[in-house]
Amino acid sequence: MNIFYQLIGFGALIAMGLSYWQNDKRTILLWQVVANLIFAIHYTLLHACSGALCSFFQIVVLLLFLLQEKFNWSKLVTAIPIVAVFLLIAVVTYETPVTVLPIVASLAALLPFFQSRQRVIQVAGIASGLSWLAYVIAVRSYSGMVTESVLTIITAASLLKKESRKP
Repeated sequence: MNIFYQLIGFGALIAMGLSYWQNDKRTILLWQVVANLIFAIHYTLLHACSGALCSFFQIVVLLLFLLQEKFNWSKLVTAIPIVAVFLLIAVVTYETPVTVLPIVASLAALLPFFQSRQRVIQVAGIASGLSWLAYVIAVRSYSGMVTESVLTIITAASLLKKESRKP
């Protein structure tokens, strides 16, 4: 049955990949919602509760960001309940320090929401990717390993490329 669970995870990887090929923000977010829903199912089947809850809550986060932008809500007012829910997930799902990694990853991924400096966004992406990578290795999510490895390497390479251009 584990092969089936891994195939579901690779479906999430495909949906996430498709999101980056879309032309408008709404379609990108829709594909990312689908990817997070599939990842939530994947982690649930692997009995990886904190990863499942973080992936499921990421759907809500994506929708809140869309609403924040549409209605011009304060970023802080939007972020406070998001951070609170991630901390609640950490408390509810805590078993070992490994179970905190998806929460750390999700909180690191929020950093770009508060500012627009590309380097900070890239460093936050690397920190998030490495946290997720350690988690997916621990829960044996092969699709997660591929996803996080590729995204982290691409992000690190883009950061290093920009650093090597500086005089």
